[in-house]
Amino acid sequence: MPEAQLLKTIVERMATADAAYMTTVGVDGFPRTRAMLNLRNREQYPAQVELYADHTTDLMTYVTTNTGSFKRGELEANPRICLYYCHPTDFFGVALVGKAEILDDLSIKKLLWVDQWAQYFPTGKVDDPDFTLLRLRPREVRGWNQGEKFSFELPA
Repeated sequence: MPEAQLLKTIVERMATADAAYMTTVGVDGFPRTRAMLNLRNREQYPAQVELYADHTTDLMTYVTTNTGSFKRGELEANPRICLYYCHPTDFFGVALVGKAEILDDLSIKKLLWVDQWAQYFPTGKVDDPDFTLLRLRPREVRGWNQGEKFSFELPA
């Protein structure tokens, strides 16, 4: 499949996956994987669709977490992560590999914020110090699409 067509398929699959699975490197050097909210899922987060409109070829995505989480500490020590999106019954999975950035940009946080998240943060507000925003601009893309493997790099 040509890369341009494959990118369209990847973006569509990211926009419909129930979750994103994030792997960090623990302080002991071992991987840690957990399910994360898929902020690219257009059904679950329709107000955020526009944030990704210009990111159909670079596959940039955002992830949120708590500042006090294990992930945050792991990322401060080693920002290398993998985000994995899959549709197992369709034999599709894609791994995005790169370095996560920890963002303090309140304007982006406000664009991403969902009122239902208030329950997870002490103040219940977007400017809560426990609300951490991560951005991944992947450099490597690997996966399977209906039994065919693919792998390519994205420009820096």
